[in-house]
Amino acid sequence: MTKRRQGRSPGGRAESHHHPTVESSLQTAPVQTGRIRITLPTAAVLRQMLEDPTGEHYGFALAEAISFPSGTIYPILARLETAGWVVSDWEQGNPSDLERPRRRMYRLTGAGAHAAREALSKAQSLLNPFPSTIRPQGATT
Repeated sequence: MTKRRQGRSPGGRAESHHHPTVESSLQTAPVQTGRIRITLPTAAVLRQMLEDPTGEHYGFALAEAISFPSGTIYPILARLETAGWVVSDWEQGNPSDLERPRRRMYRLTGAGAHAAREALSKAQSLLNPFPSTIRPQGATT
């Protein structure tokens, strides 16, 4: 008896999973967001997305903007999506009309933008634990 792998069709091809459009995902995005570990690359992705919090972003453009390899960016985007901080969908249009493959577009959810701002603020406060008026002895301004 042969076991079929979950997520595979009988012919062995990966099944395509339905992804709702960005607009419908925003309406059904979870209110509670999952916790995300804020690493330097994750913070860079979030900062870049927060520059246009309602805009659509794609991985390669984010990678170029923050100077991290795309192989670092896509796992971060996947974790952010799993946590409910972002939603994604394929851009509309025919690849032959676009003269390139369609891009996977990512958008911060409202709760995700709020959580990102809060997480970045907390991370910043951990990096700068002293108020700017308190300086170590011998430090110059």
